[in-house]
Amino acid sequence: MPKVRLPGTHRAVTPETTWTRLAPRLRDYGITRVAEVTRLDNIGIPVFLTVRPESETLAVSQGKGATPILAKLSAVMEAVELWYAERPVLDTFVAAAGSLSLPYTLADLNLREMADWIEELELPWVWAQSLADHRSVPVPLDLVRLSYSGEHFWRPRPFVTSSTGLASGNTFTEACLHGICEAVERDVLAAHPSRDDPGRLRVNPATIRNEHLRSLIDQITAANVEFEIMCIPNRFGMPTFSAYVWSPLFPIVCAGSGTHMDPDVALSRALTEAVQSRLTEISATRDDIPSDQDTARDAGSEPGFHAHVEGLHIDDALRGHGGSLDDMEQELAMVTRRLLDATGHSPLAVRLSEQSDPFSVVRVVCPGLTYAEGRTLSP
Repeated sequence: MPKVRLPGTHRAVTPETTWTRLAPRLRDYGITRVAEVTRLDNIGIPVFLTVRPESETLAVSQGKGATPILAKLSAVMEAVELWYAERPVLDTFVAAAGSLSLPYTLADLNLREMADWIEELELPWVWAQSLADHRSVPVPLDLVRLSYSGEHFWRPRPFVTSSTGLASGNTFTEACLHGICEAVERDVLAAHPSRDDPGRLRVNPATIRNEHLRSLIDQITAANVEFEIMCIPNRFGMPTFSAYVWSPLFPIVCAGSGTHMDPDVALSRALTEAVQSRLTEISATRDDIPSDQDTARDAGSEPGFHAHVEGLHIDDALRGHGGSLDDMEQELAMVTRRLLDATGHSPLAVRLSEQSDPFSVVRVVCPGLTYAEGRTLSP
């Protein structure tokens, strides 16, 4: 399927088409409000939020984008993804991992601790689709469902869980690509968790030529916001960036990250997510903002970075990474192959939405990848 290439993202259809399909259904997913919060800051890159009062995870979701409609869709679809993950309608069965012919081990699934008895622990399972050969493969329900209510507080939790790999798209393929990119991004960040990590390469912003990226950088600069861009080489050859923003107007370092086969999309995601993170802190609406954040301490010092002219040329930082294709099915096959080569395991996808839905929501489970619970990008 050919892509619709948009500033900072690739989609299967235009955002206007997606919104037309989605808007009449917002109440079905418990969404009571969609609000633009862009002007609470002085940068101007669009950021929206959605509110779901009866959420079992986050009551407020954020979204960002190059245009207001892309930001609005980003926020709404994050809320829709969580709605599906909180109440998956899936066939389940209970078994011990040791009794199943799994193509992976539980140790490949980000266990909290590894012990011999884990293999004999009776767990609920659901069926996923291998994206390499389309086989049906069991995955633990705990890596698909996401809820912070009810039994979450008393039932043993053998796996580190988060929303990593939970994704949506206009098609199953588009959703799977988003989910894999996020899973890879979190794995790369887990391997290089600090801004000072030698595996991160500082990029000279002056070497960035893409018109959309130049526009983002110009907006950040015009708002007198200091920023830093890092490229993070990785075993998958998938462009991955982190970005940081700070200004005296709101003196807290805020971070964003992004992974995509198109490096321009990956960097756009990192920059816009950093701006979104800043607006999340300013609006103070999101449920998972740390309560122990020392704002007074952060306000007393500068961030320790600037738009570094001594950074690498972006082409040098990206050497050996990338390979975006015009066809989404072909790109999904290429990305799947890269994960298979790097980890020995295929990504596994569980479809959460109904076939009749005008979009697709999936949970992608990637054996062999790691991620941290909660926030994964440290200043």
